[in-house]
Formats: sequence, C-alpha cells, structure tokens
Amino acid sequence: MAKNESLIRSPLLDEGDHIVATRSAMHHALVEHWASRAHREFGYDRPFAIAALGGTGRCELTPCSDLDYVFLFDDVIEGNAFLIELRRQVFDTREFQEEYGFDCPAMHFNLEDVPHPDPRQNNSFLDLRAVYEADGLTARFRERMQAFGDPFQHFLHVRGFWKNRWEQAAVEFDRLDAFDIKNDGLRIFLAGVWALAGKGYVHSFDIYRELDPRDLEAYDFLLRIRAFAHLQRTVRHVPLGGGNHSEDILGFGEFDSFAELLPEGAGDRERFDFANEVRARLLSARRRTAHFAKGVIERELRIGRRLAPGSPIIHGPGGLFYENSPPMDDSVARSRAAFSLLHASQHYEVAVDPAELQSTFRDAGDWLTLVPDLAELFYERQGNLAGVLTFVAQLDGAEDRLFPGYGRFEVSFDVRVLQERRSLRGALVQEKIRWLEEELVRVGRERREAWIGGQGPATPGMGGRSAEEDRQRDADRAALLSPDELAAVKLTLKTKRLPLTARDLEKQENANLPLHERFASGFSGIPLEAYYLPFVERGGFTQETVDMCVYLLEHRRLFQTLSEAAISDFGQVQRLWEVCPDERRLRALFVFTCADRANWESEEVDPARWFNIRELYAKAMRRYSPGGDPERSLAAAGFSQEDLEVLRGFGPALFEGSYGQYLSRLGAHLLRLGDQSVMAGPKVSLIQNGASKIAAVAARDFRGLAASISGAFWRQGVAIRQAHLFSAAEHGLAFDFFHFDPSALQDRAELQAAVETAIRERQHIADADEGALPQFTGDVSLAEWSPGLYRLLFETDQEAHGLIYFLTYKIFRYLGGNIFGLVARTNRGRASVSIYHDLPAGMPLEAARALAERF
Repeated sequence: MAKNESLIRSPLLDEGDHIVATRSAMHHALVEHWASRAHREFGYDRPFAIAALGGTGRCELTPCSDLDYVFLFDDVIEGNAFLIELRRQVFDTREFQEEYGFDCPAMHFNLEDVPHPDPRQNNSFLDLRAVYEADGLTARFRERMQAFGDPFQHFLHVRGFWKNRWEQAAVEFDRLDAFDIKNDGLRIFLAGVWALAGKGYVHSFDIYRELDPRDLEAYDFLLRIRAFAHLQRTVRHVPLGGGNHSEDILGFGEFDSFAELLPEGAGDRERFDFANEVRARLLSARRRTAHFAKGVIERELRIGRRLAPGSPIIHGPGGLFYENSPPMDDSVARSRAAFSLLHASQHYEVAVDPAELQSTFRDAGDWLTLVPDLAELFYERQGNLAGVLTFVAQLDGAEDRLFPGYGRFEVSFDVRVLQERRSLRGALVQEKIRWLEEELVRVGRERREAWIGGQGPATPGMGGRSAEEDRQRDADRAALLSPDELAAVKLTLKTKRLPLTARDLEKQENANLPLHERFASGFSGIPLEAYYLPFVERGGFTQETVDMCVYLLEHRRLFQTLSEAAISDFGQVQRLWEVCPDERRLRALFVFTCADRANWESEEVDPARWFNIRELYAKAMRRYSPGGDPERSLAAAGFSQEDLEVLRGFGPALFEGSYGQYLSRLGAHLLRLGDQSVMAGPKVSLIQNGASKIAAVAARDFRGLAASISGAFWRQGVAIRQAHLFSAAEHGLAFDFFHFDPSALQDRAELQAAVETAIRERQHIADADEGALPQFTGDVSLAEWSPGLYRLLFETDQEAHGLIYFLTYKIFRYLGGNIFGLVARTNRGRASVSIYHDLPAGMPLEAARALAERF
C-alpha cells in the first residue's frame, strides 16, 4: 500500500490504470484469502462466491473509494448459518477489519434475487467480478441477469441520469470552483460505457476493449487525478451515500496544487509548467469523456433503441415509434399495435413520437377497437395511465369507440363545469385518475417499501393528525388494492357517467330538474348490466374487475350521502356494512370516493366532509379489522378503572371514532368536572384533525349548551361547519367538538376564552337574547332520522352567518331538545343547516313540526 501511495504522489501522470488496478488487486486478494478460509473452516457445502460490484468490480479503487462486495448464494438466505457467520465477522464485530486493515461491507443475494428489482443497482451489477469463486456461481448470476434483465429499462435509467445531471456537467468542463470528479467526470464517461454494456449485460471491461485508446486514456487520467485528490485529504469524511464522497469535490485549491506532485528539488518554473500541463491534460480528459458519452447516447437514439430484440417498438430521438404499422384495413392488428405502443410509453414513461399521430394513430377514430391490450394499460403498475389517456384524448373519436357514450359525455355541462368554466368534463376525468395514481397509489407503495425497509409509519400525537398524515393514510389504503380492484377504480372513474342506471332514468324523467342535471349520466344508453360485457369479451379485463366496476357504480354515492349527515352513528355504519360484505369492497369504494372528489369539493374546500368520510370508513372497517382497544390505551395513560367507568358513559360512538383519541388529552379534565367537590370550569382546546380545525369542549352538561357555544362563535365572527356532541348523562358531562372555519379567526386565545366564559355564565340562551338573534327566513322541515332522533333541516337564500346559533337557540327555547350533531352546507348559493336532536318525552312529532315552522 505504501508503494501504491508513493506512486500516487509521484509526477508520473500515465499510471492511472496501474494505480487503481494494483490497489484493487490488494483488496481482492485479501478478501479472497478470508473467504477461502471461512468457507473451508465452516464446511459450507452449497455453492458460494464473493464478487465485487461497480468500481470495485472494475478494479478502479482510489484511496477514498467505497468497497462494494457481495455474498452470492445458491441457497436460502433467511436463517443461513454460514451467512450469519460471515456477517458476524464483517458487521457485528471488528474481526475482519482488525485482521485485514479495512472494512468489507457486503450485500447478500441468492439466485432468486436477480434480476435486482431496483434499477439503481443495475449499473453496479453490470461490473460483477468474481473475487472468491468455488462453484462458478458468479457466472450463473450474470447469466440470469442476461436472461431476465430489461436492457431497455437500463438504458432509460442511464439516459435519465445523463439528462438530469451529466449532460449539463459535460459542458462545464472549465469550472475550477467545484468539480465533482466522480459524478461529473468518471460517471459521465461511464454513462456511455453503461449504455453499451447494458445491451447484453456485459462487463465494462468488454466495452473498454472496443474503445478508442485515447478515450480510455482520458478516463484513466481522471482516475489518476482522483487518487491524488483523495490522498491529499488529511481528514476522511463519512461517505455521503449513493457512492458519493466529499473528497471527490475538487475546488480551486486542488487545481492549484498539482505542482506538489514534483519532488522537493524542482524549481519554480518547472513547477509552473508542470501544473499547467496537468491542468491541460485534465481539461482535455474532461472534454473527451463528455463527448464520448454524449455521442454514444445520442447515437443510440439516432439508430433507434428497440424495447427488446425483434420488438417493433423503437425509441428514437422524438420518442417511441412503431416500426411498420399494420395496414389500415386491419382494425384489430392496428389497435393492438397502437395499444402496445401506448403501453410501452406508460411502462417506461417515455413519450410517443409525435410523428406517430400521422402513422400508427392516423384516423384512429375510424378503426380503434377493444382488444386485450387495452386492459394492460389499466393493470400496469408502472407509469401513469392518466398520461396515456390524455394522449388518446387528442385522437378525434377514439375514446368514444373504446368507451361508448364518451363523446356525448365530454361535451356535456354539469354543475362543476358551469361553476369553474375552465375545461370540459373529459379533462376533469384525467385529473382524477392522475390524482389517484400520483397522490394515492404511488405514495402508498413508497410508504410500504419504506416499512419493509424498517421505517415504520409515524404515530400521530395526542393533538391529532395533520392533513398530510390523513392523506398518507388514504394512500396506505390505496396501496392495499389488488390489481383487479385498482383497475376497476380507474375504469369506473373513466366510465362512471356512461352506463345507464335506474337512477339515471329517474332523473331524466324529473322535469323539475335543470336539463344539465336530468341528463348528466347514462350517455351511452346501454344498461349498466350490459355495458361492461365487451370489456371482458374483447378488452382483456377480468370478470372480477368488471364486477367491481358495477359494484362501484351502484354504490358510488354512498359515502357522499352518508357523509352529508355528519352523524357517524351505528345506523350509518350499518348501512355501509349492508352494501360492503367484505373489506375489499369497502376499501375499493373508499379509494374511489377519495379519487372522485379529490379536485371537486376537495379536502381544502370542505374538510368537514372529508372528516366524515374517513370517520365512516374507519368505523365500518373495525368490523373486518378491529383496531386497538381504546380503553387499554387510556389505562396505559394512567386512567383507573373508576375513571374508565365514567368515560364509558359517553358511549361507543365516541370511543370507537376519531374523537376518542382526545380522551387522553381532556379526559382528566372531564373527570374533574364530574367530581362535584372540585371547582372546575369548562375547558376549550383548539386542535387539528387532518384539514379540520376543531374546538374540543369539555364541560358540565346543561340544556342549551350547544346554543351557548354557538352564540359565542357567532359573537366572535367564526363560522361553524359541523359539530358532534357527546354526553355522559349519568355524570352530567358533555364532550363536544365544533368544526370551524378559521379564516376569520384573529386570536385563538380570545376564542377559547369567549367560549369558556359563555359556558360558565350560560350566555346567549336567556329570554332576552332572543331579541338579539340574527333573523332568517327560509324553508324548515322536521322528520324522524332514526328511532328517538330527529333531523331539523333549514334552507335559506340568505347569508348563513349566525344561522346555527339561530337554530340551536330556537330548538333549546321552543322544542326543548338535546342536540347531538349539526352540519352546515352551501350549495349553489343556498345555505342549509341540519341539526340532529331529540324531543322531550310526550311531545308528538306533529306538535314539534308546528313549532319549528314558526321559527
């Protein structure tokens, strides 16, 4: 090693390949010595090898290089005693390092692990090189890579790095302030090498032998300078990950230090000329390696890179194109060619060459038909279906041939189009599918991969979850969908307005509705039970996918309808159970609902609605996947059995829902309120649950409490969106949650104080307060919602501020009811408030209606 480092410090500039090869050989020999002894002493009788990867496999080690070795097995990895012993020596102890003088970090694989699922590993595995070999296992690994790898995907991976970084770095060859000699020098050259080597998964050495010697000399000179730069560093830094090292960053000081390669007796002029010579050769090497790589990659595109040997799909300079498209009179063959090209574009995320609009896709609206290749677009895990559908949308008449009724649908107006006045309905469908793929499925899969890698999901604090955490939970649920279920959600989003349902017929016959509402669905005129049959017979979809599509269409309004009530009681949950016989259907319906409403009445616009949707889903899912025991969590937080007995009085609706988590935060105060010997006042806590801003109120219960709280909000100018009110009647306690709009909130502390004062002093509910009530006129109705629970609905065209206080006061004063929940909505300029309450014993419904009509 000392001899090697002496050569690095010498003025010999043409020794780059010799320096790195010798340094690599020393490490390889010691690893081979250790592996041979360990194999022999353990007596392991299965095929085993140690190989080097990446720069270690190319024998290009410099002083600060990572050492990339890998243990190869033709055996089970899990619980492998020999692997456990090897890892003990190199990871769990310093045994290897103390004997050989360096660390030997090594991954481990068996034959089933190749090809490696992560394309970022492909470049490393290209340069797989046996270090210790007893059974020819390294060659068998390479054979599997050649047989099962995807050379086209590898080329795109290399070109992606080239476009993202290396192409720009290649033209900055004269920078002196920050030159990353590995990323912006060596790897630029290797991009060209890898682009060639990846065709057949051959070692970079096989490509080196075919290169212009001057290109290879330029690369060797970069290695020579890298070795010198590494040796100049007196302090070794922790690697930055991804093969990156701070020691690889050459600044002006390094460019000014090349004269140090000369011996002490060299004169000033000699040093001056020598430093210029080194800089000149370095500049030349940077230029030459950059031109080599760019020429290779662009030449590959100019020639045309095929997806696979013999494939008619080729990647050219303008994108993907289909070689020799089938004749125009063969609609099936032409459709299969078109969809295979779209599928390749989706899978590899490479655009279709625009010239294909005048060749493969010419007049597609005249011949495009259902073929099995269509289904592949919906089942594909990679890429973006929305992007493919956006491409198809520019083909006049094409979508109507694939999805009957789509032509009439995309030009129709609905409420959203009339309000936004931005785009037609077809573009909105693409937005929903894109949101499903990017914000739900992709995020969910990435989180699942992180969990598998040992990074578990974060546990929300007692203050509730953020909106981002709620969206992540939605994504986790989407990631659990099977391929058939996910394809069904996508297909239903695309076609939900096209099949004709019984509900569509009812609306079309309702002359009281505006035309755009009467004829908003059923555009194909084909009954739902028949619409999807061709998708199975000719389109390649499974029966399971189509059955799920029909199910989603039949029940797609369910979450919307139930969430409008804002009451997640047992009756609402039971309605979900009745139509969701298993968790698969429940989950698919939930994910479809999220995607369908993502950009219309979104969480940012109506957080309370989304809170209700998630609350209903979570409660319904407990039937199939029971969650943790909330009482056990409270006991772990220090609540005694006597405490729990008091808190149980609020009922399962609180314990099993999203609000139950706040018992840990405010439960102790509720218990103090329940102890009449303790002087305790009401407590208001402003919290966030997802996108919802909520005031959690712990108080002693009294009739009129909801009106007193609502009056305080009104006086503060803060609008209430919905509320859920829980009581433990036996103990005289109330635990209420008011969702509010924080847009007008000036001071959180002022709002908290105002509500607490209103409760403590029972403000806003005296007889004298009626004269100061905001006044409203509108339509009022009162009906039984469920046994013992009534719904008062008030609708008005007036500005709604203060309407909730107005109604809660009237119910308190004239109906004498206890309020359990309320929700406010604004739709097309008309405000409505629903309040759920009981009636005093002995008050008949007709008498209550008569009183309500006088509000």
